[in-house]
Amino acid sequence: MDTTKTVPGTRRLIRIREVLQLCGMSRATLYREIKLHTFPAPVKLSARSVAWLHDDVMQWIDARVAQRGPAFQAYRQLEPCDTRKVSPISPSYRQAREKSK
Repeated sequence: MDTTKTVPGTRRLIRIREVLQLCGMSRATLYREIKLHTFPAPVKLSARSVAWLHDDVMQWIDARVAQRGPAFQAYRQLEPCDTRKVSPISPSYRQAREKSK
């Protein structure tokens, strides 16, 4: 059975490893966000066990994606940049440095 799909009318609980993988943040950052009330609080399963509602985590991710706003859309509409590799040191600086040696 595929565990990533849920049956309508049921809720899926996910553990911290999966939450961290979905959100792409560290454990410390996750708990900091929970403390600041910017991330959904976990559901207590037992004295030393917690999990998060999959729907809550996905809503948080969707809200973050929505925050990209018009700046992201404008970036995507720009023409592709020149893909040539550019030296991090400008040529004039490099020439001056070689002459001084």
